[in-house]
Amino acid sequence: MKNFIKLILNRLGWERLSYPVPSHANTLSYSLGGFTLVGFGILILSGIFLAQYYNPSPEGANRSVHYINEQVYLGWFIRGLHFWSMQFVVVCVSLHVLRTFVTASFKNPREINWLSGVILLGIIGGFIFTGTTLKWDQEAYEALEHNLWVAKKLGPFGFVLSENFTESVSMLGRLYGMHTSFLPIIFFPLIALHLALQQFHGLSQKPLDQNKMGFIPFTAHMKHLVFNGLGLFALISTLALFILPPLGNTPVIGIEVTKPPWMFLWIYALENRWVPFLIFAPAILFLLLIMVPFFERTDVTIPQKRKLPIAIFLLGVLFIVFLIILGYFTTEGHTM
Repeated sequence: MKNFIKLILNRLGWERLSYPVPSHANTLSYSLGGFTLVGFGILILSGIFLAQYYNPSPEGANRSVHYINEQVYLGWFIRGLHFWSMQFVVVCVSLHVLRTFVTASFKNPREINWLSGVILLGIIGGFIFTGTTLKWDQEAYEALEHNLWVAKKLGPFGFVLSENFTESVSMLGRLYGMHTSFLPIIFFPLIALHLALQQFHGLSQKPLDQNKMGFIPFTAHMKHLVFNGLGLFALISTLALFILPPLGNTPVIGIEVTKPPWMFLWIYALENRWVPFLIFAPAILFLLLIMVPFFERTDVTIPQKRKLPIAIFLLGVLFIVFLIILGYFTTEGHTM
């Protein structure tokens, strides 16, 4: 059996993957990108399953999700995997961005890696928003109302997100199409570019250990990701078993009584102070992240010599965390 497995791996070109990579590739902080891919793998497989039973119409959407939860064999568990995988992806990708900035891994020659990563972060936000609307309960309805308000304020730039774009498909059906086709069509080429650039430029050095860098075979790194990926799958499965994702009934039209998912609470906290922050806050954050490689053009990577940029970045992170906490305790302050 062992010889048979070796034969198969040889035919698949496994030995060609034994090129050296820095040994710190197997540390937790440098494995966050790989863990994010594991989470997306679970999202894709569970999403394909859920799509077989979902009805993307305002009349049938909420009922079909309840059907998945209550009548489809293990449907509640697969939906839990989908929900908790996305929570995991958001945490991992956020820490991945933080690590990339602190270790200056966005600098020459990896600027395009950073830019593609920021765009991927925005697409993940799109996945979360569109996914929130699909269950078509009160939270989903209010998320859609926010979408329509933004589309109206953006005028011609938001026309594609408005109800007037087409009469042949419901707005919910179009968001389902974005969630399952449009966003993946953008996401997969970008993630391929991101990985290809990572392969081309190699893993960035640890700023404090540039003269002590060892190497391991890439196959060892893949085994590390697979082993830890199984552990992460076990963790997500445990959460799915014991904590069911929230799901309400068909929404009551014309009221606003819910809050968005926790990753959008920072926008919610600002929006309750001034509603146009719903547009400006994510746009400003996205622009600032895009500008990072252009703001810091030096070749310095050691954190002790980058105290000001790191302090500013960490203050920004703490401000967002503060807004998330504020949003959690904030009571409703406006109506769309």
